[in-house]
Amino acid sequence: MIDSLLQALSVQLQNQVVSGGLLLGFVGLMIAWARKLPALLWSYIKRLIIVTAVIDNRNDLFNALITWLNELPFGSKSRFFTVIQEVGGHGDEAREDGLPRLLFSPAPGFHMFWHEGRIMWIHREVSINLMVIDTLRINVLFANRRYLENLLEDVLERTYGRYVDHTLMYTVDSWADKWRQVDARPRRRIESVILDGNIREQLLQDVRGFFAKRAWYAEMGIPWRRGYLLHGPPGTGKTSMVFAIAGELGLNLCWLSLTNPKLTDQTIAGLLQKTPPRSLILIEDVDAFFTSRQKQDNQIAVSFSGLLNALDGVAAQEGRIVFLTTNHKSLLDAALIRPGRIDVTYELGLASAEQLRALFLRFHPEAKAEANRLLESVVNGSLSPAQIQQDLLMHPNPHQAADAIIAQASLPKGNLMDGSTY
Repeated sequence: MIDSLLQALSVQLQNQVVSGGLLLGFVGLMIAWARKLPALLWSYIKRLIIVTAVIDNRNDLFNALITWLNELPFGSKSRFFTVIQEVGGHGDEAREDGLPRLLFSPAPGFHMFWHEGRIMWIHREVSINLMVIDTLRINVLFANRRYLENLLEDVLERTYGRYVDHTLMYTVDSWADKWRQVDARPRRRIESVILDGNIREQLLQDVRGFFAKRAWYAEMGIPWRRGYLLHGPPGTGKTSMVFAIAGELGLNLCWLSLTNPKLTDQTIAGLLQKTPPRSLILIEDVDAFFTSRQKQDNQIAVSFSGLLNALDGVAAQEGRIVFLTTNHKSLLDAALIRPGRIDVTYELGLASAEQLRALFLRFHPEAKAEANRLLESVVNGSLSPAQIQQDLLMHPNPHQAADAIIAQASLPKGNLMDGSTY
């Protein structure tokens, strides 16, 4: 069969029309290739003398790079720039007049500048499809790849170095498919949270021990995850305790609200699979979302089973810690807080006499007589720590503060202030 095919091909090649057509096709192919040769050569030469990195706004390095560019002489003097209003300022960087800061960055387009004796240029491009993608190409002339790698690593370290004593706060983005940093607050010292007994020390020790036992979890074949439930009346320090643990251990804090309408069973599972490293996930007031497996808000798109699967499904992220808080533990379905999903449960109640004294002396360590007067006048468990702290903040004088606390404790329970900010 092969011989017959070769014979037929030989006959066709002897035909001048066929052979001429093949020759013309080959010549045309060579001409087309020759036309592309200069472009191919130029592309190859560019790769030899120019190193390029491409970063877009879907990762944290993008914002770090924009910050670095703005701090360069080129950035501060550029006559072609973008201006946006900062959303959620970072505490000590906020303007003293209370107005939001304006953030400046190179505008979309081409920018060239000189840095460390090298010619560099960037090209910024914004595209809008299903989401806004802001892409930055940074180029360096006569440099190798390692130079640009080192530069970007230094940019990241310098940008986040300023947050070394801060807790990075994350929430989901507008599409609910990834985490974005929204704030960086000074770390809260664990001593600033006054709880009854040794709950504070036990919680801190448990979280610290969890991170130290990764090998043990693997050896035992147990998923390396930990769940905590803090329950009790409003203002008893549930959120404050989570924030203080994150600060004490240098962890990130990821806040998750199930009322986001774009948060579905699929997106919440994806989020809990890719939280930032060394993070605590906080879901506050979980009873406000589901009571006996029923949604409490029409905006909630996540199903109860979807939440359970995200917390401890097969694909759930290893090394992850979840804190749930609630004012009403009795309203939670048993499946949500069973062992395996919730490993540690603590009740944070209204202030005991020990808490009341510790809170008062933390503000007024010299006023022990007033602290003793408080213990004689205030019934144990009358107020939340947040209510006590509010009076201490409003009255710098220890005697006046003690009077205010006593007066508030004597009010009917229905008139007590929520004070849930503690």
